[in-house]
Amino acid sequence: FQAEDGIRDQPRSRGLGDVYKRQPSHDAFLGHWSRDSARNQNVVDYLVAHGVGTDALKRARASYEQTWTTSESGAEGEFQVRTTSEEVGIDRTLTYSLGEFVEKYETSAIFGAEPGEVTRVASFDAATRTHTTTTTSSIGHETTTRRVREDGKEMTCERRFVSNDAEVEVDVTCVEIFVRRET
Repeated sequence: FQAEDGIRDQPRSRGLGDVYKRQPSHDAFLGHWSRDSARNQNVVDYLVAHGVGTDALKRARASYEQTWTTSESGAEGEFQVRTTSEEVGIDRTLTYSLGEFVEKYETSAIFGAEPGEVTRVASFDAATRTHTTTTTSSIGHETTTRRVREDGKEMTCERRFVSNDAEVEVDVTCVEIFVRRET
């Protein structure tokens, strides 16, 4: 502040706690979420477009859980997400760092049975409570947009996949609704 004699106080140093102080929009994503499969839209089509064959319907109806925590960096908008589904054998944890990163996998139901990698770019918009990830893989390009409802009880996950296959035009969008689970 400006003192009467014209001498200013020294600015206070900002510690890491100040730099990484999270906003309610970040915290809205944190916690346990369960997919409400009865409210899925076009998930079977999305899975078929990724090459999931006869298991597509089973996977679309299966229980699907996610646990969102703040990533080790502590930065607003960076999350570690554990995804599980006992019915279809999923148990993986991925850190969504802001910006571009590479995810390597040994096998993937939606990116291929052989080991490989995908390039992802994650962004976070605190004003709209939106986390967006674009993914580029050997089979196509995908944008996943997650929004948490204002009351914090539901997260909408919209995925748009466009195939690289020049012979078949594939452009499919699906919507999944996740409901906050109280623990």
